[in-house]
Amino acid sequence: MIFVTVGTHHDPFDRLLGALGALGALGDDLVVQYGPGSPPPGVEHAKAFMPFDEMLSNFEAADVVVTHAGVGSILCARREGHVPLVVPRQHALGEHVDDHQAELTRALERRGGVIAVWDTAKLADAVASAPPRGSALTVGDPAMCAAVGAALRGDPAPQPSPA
Repeated sequence: MIFVTVGTHHDPFDRLLGALGALGALGDDLVVQYGPGSPPPGVEHAKAFMPFDEMLSNFEAADVVVTHAGVGSILCARREGHVPLVVPRQHALGEHVDDHQAELTRALERRGGVIAVWDTAKLADAVASAPPRGSALTVGDPAMCAAVGAALRGDPAPQPSPA
């Protein structure tokens, strides 16, 4: 099952929702929390908003998670062993009030915490090649906590040591 969440921000996230049609070819069940916009066409299991326990159940049941770059959504996905595919909302596209989601995505991607999907035309390919569940650090893992803290502070990503 593929779980997609756009969070609770008041602006619709049509760019991500419009890309979901390409996921039908993958043959997986698709569960979508689509926010204040219109439900994505052709998605059987879609709700504007879900209670938190239902969200957690979907993170747990999912084989792949696609999410906006909300910290809570990323942490919930990682807690269940996912390396989430993150489509950050972008200020220039009218999707958010600033670019904090893009900044967080870049920082976590450098540390291997998420897979950024900047071009939604490539979403289906990203889903098809998503790493297996269980390859993510858990939320309680000290390395994950340090990575999120560093990303939120804007610290530069550590550089690999020369071999």
